[in-house]
Amino acid sequence: MKKIHCMMCGRPVEFEEFRSDPYDDEDDIPVRKPMVFCQFCEAKIRNESDQSQKVPKPV
Repeated sequence: MKKIHCMMCGRPVEFEEFRSDPYDDEDDIPVRKPMVFCQFCEAKIRNESDQSQKVPKPV
């Protein structure tokens, strides 16, 4: 497990990396930092996206 900070608020978040294939040849590709959000910020993002969606017009 890695200790990574939330992208929005900076809280420490425990992040577990999953490798599907241990013999995968992706060593020459530079590793980017994953975009990780804490549970609070993730809930905030989902709530804002739910509120911003348009209501369908009646037919």
